[in-house]
Amino acid sequence: MKKEKNMYALALSLILVFSIVASVAAVLPLSQALDIPTFPFITCAPNPAGVDQVVYVNAFMSKPTPTAGMASSGDQYENISITIIAPDGSTQNIGPLRSDSTGGTWASFTPTQVGTYQLQMFYPGQILTGGGNVFGGGGEWVGSVLLPSQSDVITLTVQADSVESIYESPPLPTEYWSRPIYATNWAWGALGGSWFGLKAPSFASTGMYDAMGNVQLYSKAPNTGHIVWTKPTQFGGQPGLPISSDQESLYSATSIAINHFEPIIINGIIYYTKYASVSSSINGWAAIDLRTGETVWERTAGETGNEVIRMGQIFRFHTVQEFGSTAVLWSTELAGFFQTPTFYSLYDAATGKYLGNITDIQNLSYLFDVDCTQQGTLLGWYASDGKLNMWNSTLMFTSTASMFGAIVTIHPSGNFNYTSGVQWSVDIPTTINGVEIGSAMSVAAVTPEVVLVRYAATPGMFMELSYGYHITAGFDAKTGALLWGPINQSLPYLQDIALLAARDGVYILHNKDTNEAYGYSLTNGQKMWGPVKLPGNAWSSISRAAEIAYDKVFIWDFGGYVNALDLNTGIIEWTLTPRSSGYDAPYGIYPLWHFGTQTIADGKLFLSEGSMYNPPVHPAYRLAISCETGEIIWSILSYSGRCPGAVADGYLLEWNSFDSQLYAFGKGPTITSIEIENDAIAKGESVMIKGTVIDNSPGTKDTDREARFPHGVPAITDACMSDWMEYVYMQQIKPTDITGVEVKLTALCPDGNTYDIGTVTSDANGLYKRLWEPTMEGEYTIIATFDGSESYYPSSSETAIGVTAAQAAPTPTSTIEPTVTPIQPTESAVITPSVMPPTDQGITTETLLIIGAAIIVIVVIAAAVLLLKKRQ
Repeated sequence: MKKEKNMYALALSLILVFSIVASVAAVLPLSQALDIPTFPFITCAPNPAGVDQVVYVNAFMSKPTPTAGMASSGDQYENISITIIAPDGSTQNIGPLRSDSTGGTWASFTPTQVGTYQLQMFYPGQILTGGGNVFGGGGEWVGSVLLPSQSDVITLTVQADSVESIYESPPLPTEYWSRPIYATNWAWGALGGSWFGLKAPSFASTGMYDAMGNVQLYSKAPNTGHIVWTKPTQFGGQPGLPISSDQESLYSATSIAINHFEPIIINGIIYYTKYASVSSSINGWAAIDLRTGETVWERTAGETGNEVIRMGQIFRFHTVQEFGSTAVLWSTELAGFFQTPTFYSLYDAATGKYLGNITDIQNLSYLFDVDCTQQGTLLGWYASDGKLNMWNSTLMFTSTASMFGAIVTIHPSGNFNYTSGVQWSVDIPTTINGVEIGSAMSVAAVTPEVVLVRYAATPGMFMELSYGYHITAGFDAKTGALLWGPINQSLPYLQDIALLAARDGVYILHNKDTNEAYGYSLTNGQKMWGPVKLPGNAWSSISRAAEIAYDKVFIWDFGGYVNALDLNTGIIEWTLTPRSSGYDAPYGIYPLWHFGTQTIADGKLFLSEGSMYNPPVHPAYRLAISCETGEIIWSILSYSGRCPGAVADGYLLEWNSFDSQLYAFGKGPTITSIEIENDAIAKGESVMIKGTVIDNSPGTKDTDREARFPHGVPAITDACMSDWMEYVYMQQIKPTDITGVEVKLTALCPDGNTYDIGTVTSDANGLYKRLWEPTMEGEYTIIATFDGSESYYPSSSETAIGVTAAQAAPTPTSTIEPTVTPIQPTESAVITPSVMPPTDQGITTETLLIIGAAIIVIVVIAAAVLLLKKRQ
């Protein structure tokens, strides 16, 4: 409905904005105030409409007011009302309404009766008080009177049946899809997603989803470990002899001192800073297609050559002149041990072109505002000099000086000062119960609803040792109003307590020394539950992390435990126990890493096993865990170090330290082929239907895959996917128990009916086959269909056969034995009759008679010869 509302409002604005020139092009000086006639009009659509179907009403004047301006100083038409009389005579009034700068306004209503409605616009008139229209004139009209007026009555016909749209927007696809998403495919917005990098993980410059963590609510995520493509970022894996090949020799890929990959994804394009292999030296920027791994563009690292891509943004705007969405990249230079940003620069995300510069910045994590008029506004909160400040990117990008005091366009270019985006500043309380607490409180967590400020004294940067208390307060994130606090609450004394997560009205504290969790309300600051003792082991005390989603808090630790607690009660709903590593790792279990590398999307918690800092580099796996049950949905050999797994457009993108490559996981396209060698047969004969189902993902077409699989990489069932992908892409042992996918075979028969030939399963090489006997004469179309899976998109293919009449069977014949009186041979001669063998066509009766007659003649002649010899 929102798209249609905007469509009608925009149509009116575009039409009327052109009338501005005609109405003010020839403004003459006035000596006295005038009575100015007004000319109102009203329309509605659709007309006719269906009962209980929204109707959009546009009410407008033939031209703007003489003093109309796109700034607040100009006059607009005020107190417009719309009267609607229903078929039963009841009346509905809409208003008062104020026009825009072009003289128009709009509204909507929902008719509930079948019949004829009457609509009319009323304008009560007003005295002009504003000065200055968009072209600088109009002040001479001040004091003149806009006369009251009313529009003609229009009728609206409402019928029982709804009026359908002429254009049918495509439903969500079931086949492979790609960017760009066509502008009128409104339902397809649910397919897309972005990863903005609005927060930096530990020891990194970007890569997390936003200031709250890595919860991606706007994209599907893969349900199997199917790999779509891989791409190296640096040298990776074992270097080869004479360097020893062991658990310490891989190219450097697990260090916190060297950056490798930090993801940002917008519009199906991955953006990242390229780093040198032996240091964190910046080597440029790359924009890579998420679906193919192909390079979209590359450029130097910003205008200075030493900038990192800090974050991405898409913002939607609507001014009096234009509307739409714009995507930009933010970059910065980092300085000092803590890698503090020194300025921001703006770049066009489509091309990498430089747009503008931002000075006097704050080093913040941001939220992406989806509830405001300009969706995509970046919001950030920071404490400074005893004040809590809220920063709004839209305020910085726009200025009332854009055009005679109006916002006409929002194109971020030029020079900006960061402080111009500060929307409000409020005091942070410095006393509690009359006791001075100073200005030590800082922003501890932000959510779209509440900003939590907190003070908890600790002895050092790598310890969160509690001195027995913390002081907290909550502020309204949008207005800055103090919601509660400050509150001084007791904590266990000299124990390591950290704030792990905040979201959905709750923030979580965790005691690492005792492995206990607490839940606190962001609404009033009070403890809701805890301490809750969590299952764990000795390794659990090394490190831990948490994320909130789906009314649960998920807490995982180095010991390999994952605990899911009810967010509001603290009850443990499920526990995933660590997997035994046998002799693979020195811990006895596979540890779980943290540092902001988790991801939650599409009901799955993605975690990375592994450890950093010291050898040995041991096997580790990327885990996809069900947020509902704690079941491992899929896992695959991988270690992501400190790089988050980014989810967008249904893909999971990760960096794998085992070979220093990017891995894109998701559904891949397929090719299904079908073949029948003898495509013309006689009725009663059978044909062999065969073909293959091949993985057609971009990664299967690189040089390595084509060399190893010259006939294509076979499509494999989901249950075998991770083992198969490890063999195809990671040089692991080839699995011996894999199976292919199911293929449905159907026939379009000569009589127009469809016949189900059956479902077959392809083998480990992708081959399927089925012997089949058609039952009627004529032409058949044979279709092979692979319906797709969690790993692959569907595909199909078809061929044809012809069935002719069966050949006539040979006519059976009887053998006629000739009646011959045998002649007794003499001792000197034995005569053996010569008879021709039958042919394939059989011997007819006439042929037998001729042969018999010939034999009689031969016998008679032979007897005569013998008698003649005796006489001699």
